[in-house]
Amino acid sequence: MCHKNVSEGEFLLKDILYKVTGTSLSAEYQDMELVLYPEVSAKTESDDVEYEMSYVRLYHNNGFHTHTKRFEDLKGKKFVWKEEFNEEEEEAGTLYVQEHEFVRKGTIEIVNVENGQMTIKWSGKACVGWSRKYGDNVPYETIFTTKIPDSMAYVLDAIQSSKMRIDDKTELEILNLDEFNAEVMRVSETQIWDSFHTILKFRLLYEHQEYLGEVVFTNGKINFEQKFDPACPRKVVFRNVDYNLRAHYEMFSFDII
Repeated sequence: MCHKNVSEGEFLLKDILYKVTGTSLSAEYQDMELVLYPEVSAKTESDDVEYEMSYVRLYHNNGFHTHTKRFEDLKGKKFVWKEEFNEEEEEAGTLYVQEHEFVRKGTIEIVNVENGQMTIKWSGKACVGWSRKYGDNVPYETIFTTKIPDSMAYVLDAIQSSKMRIDDKTELEILNLDEFNAEVMRVSETQIWDSFHTILKFRLLYEHQEYLGEVVFTNGKINFEQKFDPACPRKVVFRNVDYNLRAHYEMFSFDII
């Protein structure tokens, strides 16, 4: 355990006390659940601390599911990792001091949610790899307040399903996932990235009414044009797709208003 109580705006790594210098919180919706990506960085100006240990950064690289729909409902919740990964195969986080290293175990507690901000207490043990004293299973603890994002994307995890719920009245579905992935695999094998030419077809089901759309990719996955039924009461904008099919990873991101 850390040797002293930490106040808000502080970061304690074993016995080194840092001042929090930066925070952020990214979030997205996956199948009507909030997924959070918190991050905090801190520095110390103490002459007693070696330069290589003067800066720390703690972050959640791949996010974690909260099983909650609204930020307000997160207050008081704790998310506990007894090992590097939890039962859902989500990482406990990453600590950067010397290098980017997995957090060995950790707890993220949502202390407060108020006025568009979230206060987080994050504690645990992580690898530092600097010395015998700051080696493995080094305890850390921090409390920080960060801004809740104003807008969030809806992200479909296509490895899990070709469809996702947006809310109780709305569902989005990819209609030609196999066809799309055949082009992804072809380009991944040839590594001629600008030869990526395909169409992603999707539908939005809103109040039992179907609205069709498509995204036309030309010369790479970042070059696309979207077409969507203008009669739909909801606005749908495709953001991007990120994939590594060999690693069983594929995420489609949309703005849905």
